[in-house]
Amino acid sequence: MKLKKQAIMQRGEEEQPKFRSFVPALDQAIRILLHLQRNAGERINLTRICQAVGINNSKGHYILTTLQAYGLVEKDPHAKTYMLGARLIPLARAVLDHLDYRAAAGPLVEEMAKETGTTAWFGLRINESLFVLSKYEAGEHFWVTPGIGQTFSSFEGAHGKAVLAFLPDKERMLLLQKGKDLRILPHELNSIRKLGFARDLGTFAKGINAVAAPVFGPGKRLIGILLLFGTFPEQMADTYGRKIADTAKRLSQKLGN
Repeated sequence: MKLKKQAIMQRGEEEQPKFRSFVPALDQAIRILLHLQRNAGERINLTRICQAVGINNSKGHYILTTLQAYGLVEKDPHAKTYMLGARLIPLARAVLDHLDYRAAAGPLVEEMAKETGTTAWFGLRINESLFVLSKYEAGEHFWVTPGIGQTFSSFEGAHGKAVLAFLPDKERMLLLQKGKDLRILPHELNSIRKLGFARDLGTFAKGINAVAAPVFGPGKRLIGILLLFGTFPEQMADTYGRKIADTAKRLSQKLGN
């Protein structure tokens, strides 16, 4: 009983399942994968994984061994640590290839990139991350730009400002209560809402600027971010910002908003 309560309390950042008729071991395996995804690129040991999910080491070992057998998890035999496995790549690609989001966003992303001579991408919001679904490079290539399928924090840069500005107040407050360092002032949020887009001028790297706008789905739900990224002059930020905001509205309409 104590372990069960502990598991519930330590679900981490995942939401509680809406349906109670589910398979506990499968639920735990999924939460292990999600924990590894949130810490992508980092090798994590068994104890830390089990603490995050709220299960004992013995059960965690059996689940990880099973996931490893299917290539969903990889284990470093020397360090005895775990990370996501390569088998997840074709699974993710299969989803991406059949998502209406990607089909709807692709032409608009390419249009914006070519029109401005920059890099443009559309990121789908998943929990506290953005998952890059579509990208087009019309200007110079930047090694720092995310690739299709890459996930990263949705609380940094121009895209992070756009997410935070257009989140429902209740959801933003929950993030603050969880101790997230949002690094943005209230007056900035008000300005972004008024303009319809957010800017990041040289903060990420000197000479590299970005503008981003929110994309909404049915019921005005924030589902993603459309972003332009490049070495365009700072004085073009507002012009490009208005363009990206207009394009984000068009994409929102295509997605049912």
